[in-house]
Amino acid sequence: MFPNKKIQSLVGSRIQVEMKGEKTILEGILSGFDEYLNMHLIDASEVEDGRKITSLGSVILRGNNVVLVNPL
Repeated sequence: MFPNKKIQSLVGSRIQVEMKGEKTILEGILSGFDEYLNMHLIDASEVEDGRKITSLGSVILRGNNVVLVNPL
């Protein structure tokens, strides 16, 4: 399955996204994405050691910086 088809199946679902760099983990509801896998999350939070530490609200993630996407 191509990544964009798998991501399409997750729109409207709560997901966890691991980002490059300092291994930031975000959780939120996937609102949409584009052909570059840039993603829009709503009700997003930063997660550390399984606990939500910062509420972010609506965020846009650059697909180039996404390492891993997990459905929750």
